[in-house]
Amino acid sequence: MALFVEILMRVTLPICVLVALGWLLQGRLKLDVASLNRLQVYVVLPCFLVHFLSAGAQPLSAVWQTAYFTVVQFMFLIPMGWLLALAFRLRRGLGPVVGLATAYANVGFFGIPVTQLAFGADYLIHQSVITALTAIMIVTVGVWLLAPSAGGVLARLKSAFATPMIPAVVLGLSLRGVEVTLPPLVGIPIQMIGSIFTPLALYTLGAQLAQSSLGAIRLGPQTLMLVLKFLLAPVVTWALAYVMDIPKDLTALLVVAASTPVGVLITVFCAEYRRDPEFINAAVVISTALSPLVVTAWILIMRSV
Repeated sequence: MALFVEILMRVTLPICVLVALGWLLQGRLKLDVASLNRLQVYVVLPCFLVHFLSAGAQPLSAVWQTAYFTVVQFMFLIPMGWLLALAFRLRRGLGPVVGLATAYANVGFFGIPVTQLAFGADYLIHQSVITALTAIMIVTVGVWLLAPSAGGVLARLKSAFATPMIPAVVLGLSLRGVEVTLPPLVGIPIQMIGSIFTPLALYTLGAQLAQSSLGAIRLGPQTLMLVLKFLLAPVVTWALAYVMDIPKDLTALLVVAASTPVGVLITVFCAEYRRDPEFINAAVVISTALSPLVVTAWILIMRSV
């Protein structure tokens, strides 16, 4: 119990304090959340990815293991969530939304601070790879599942690949692969901008939650969503890691990352394509509110095995 409280106080609750700050102040400050999100997507997150992917202490071979596992995990969890939504007789239109929400955890805004506090800075390169790949898959596979027509999908894919996120991943991994260090005139500004990602992301998440419309919370679908996100997704991730012979320390990171709340980015596409935005907004808010206890519990479990 003492270790649970320590992890709660030192890892997950400090993260939630920043989220709560954004939520509390948004009503008074009324910041443009869309502009804050664009700042992160187009400037801060790319700088973060370039810096930590290129400067990580872990060898690049270890990162490739994280990369292919993340793709396999994502492609496994989507149909699992979708099929269970159908098995529990949820409305058919909720199937792809539930599947994507099961697979898409908040590995960036929430997961990166958790990794930094619970596992240490050396593991940020792994979390950066997970963040980059899941973002790429949600704007490709996710858009494909949510968009109403083939033409719309192609247009959205073109827009997604026009952002700096994918080039930032390629640049960061390339620099790491050839072991090239950016000159201080370029590298230091990139590092400084990337260093604000964690507090800005958490504050923006709180501000976005403050503006979310929850609609009528449907107890049955939301309960299933919580079971999928907080229980089945981490357990399945753990099983996949065992089958794929992932090292124990990396398995702990992957399982804890899978237990983080539903990712916020999915709400953007659900709103744009009118795919149950009230349901997914409620899922983000409820899972984020419960995440301090759940994520702390998973950190404790993975430390004890």
